[in-house]
Order: sequence, then C-alpha cells, then structure tokens
Amino acid sequence: WGNHEFYNFSRARLVHTGLNSRPAGATASPPAGDCQAYHFSPAPQFRVVVLDAYDLSILGREPDSPRYQESLRLLREKNPNNNLNSPAGLEEPRFVEFNGGFSQAQLDWFNEVLKFSDENEEKVIVMGHLPIHPDASDRVCLAWNYEDALSVIHAHQCVVCFLAGHLHDGGYCSDSHGVHHLTLEGVIETPPESNAFGTIYVYEDKMILKGRGRISDRVMHF
Repeated sequence: WGNHEFYNFSRARLVHTGLNSRPAGATASPPAGDCQAYHFSPAPQFRVVVLDAYDLSILGREPDSPRYQESLRLLREKNPNNNLNSPAGLEEPRFVEFNGGFSQAQLDWFNEVLKFSDENEEKVIVMGHLPIHPDASDRVCLAWNYEDALSVIHAHQCVVCFLAGHLHDGGYCSDSHGVHHLTLEGVIETPPESNAFGTIYVYEDKMILKGRGRISDRVMHF
C-alpha cells in the first residue's frame, strides 16, 4: 500500500478490500502498530518480503492513534513548513507527508526474516512502495529512514533486488553490495484507453522484467 491508497482508505478498510493482496499462507509481521509487512516463499529457495513503507506515517491512521502521533512528531521535527507536503527549504526533503517510514519493530522483524533466508541459502526479493536507495529515486520520494532498511539488507547475503514505486518517472541502480534497486514507473500516468503493466520472469541467476506502456524492460543478473 502507498500514499494513493491511504488518501482514499483507512488501514482498517484496506484489509477487507481486494487491495489486500497478501497470499494465503504468508507469514505476517508482528502486529505491533498494525504493520502490514509479510513474507512468503513461492518456490524453493526463493522468498518475497513485502515491507510496510507507511508503518510510520500520518496517512491512513486515526489522528488520536499512538502511531499517528509518533509519526507526526517525527515529521514536524524534520519539516517546519506549514504545508507538510512541501519539501521547500528542507535539508532532508524526503520528510513530507506523502512519504513514510519503517518502525523499529518492523526492521527487527525484517532482520530476522533475512537471517532465516541466509541460513537456508535463499534468494530474496524485497518490495515496498517507497524507494530506499537515493540512486534509484530523487531526494524527495525516499522512505524517511531509508538508511535503516538499507543497513538491514546489507547485513545479509540473500537479497538480490528491491522493488519500489512512488516516483512516477522510475529509477534504477545496483548498489555497493550488488543489490538491484528498481523503481517502477507510475502507471497512474498512463493515458486513458491504454495499458501499462510489467511481468517479471525469475530465473536462478537473473530476473527479466518485460514491460508494456510506461513500464520499461530490465534484465537484472544476480
């Protein structure tokens, strides 16, 4: 889920809609703070981890909830603008209302999942709405605490790719640890009466993205 879902629905509502795409049998994160991260294994030695990039956020939560208040305090510490969606003048322009971040509880859970995958020699694809590498994004559209998520990934050997959205122009980089960071173009920009989608083919040593419309083709070797 990303900001466009939370502009229209609460977390409680999204759980009961078709936008809740968690597959049967997926292992969810600890329930603290209503985090919606989960992971599953669609094939032997292959795991997908979906992070909740708005675990820390003021979007989609009731203003009187503890997580909303925690997120608002963090946001106001970094963004003194009257309009919290404005990055104007910010030293760290990612601290805007339409972004979010990862709680420490989610990061701890994420670390344990990757530890398990290391021990079982799995390859892992991680997904989250917000990019977590500055070379695969602009300075505004990053997760608030992207460095923390990167630190967890770089402490392990198993992650081969991080898939993100949010930045409508898309982006890509291969980081210093050989992890691919692919930010997919925003299909929200697709002209009426046309299609935009991508299909990813996963092999033992590579992933191939075949795109249509705004989505670009990409080959990523492990």
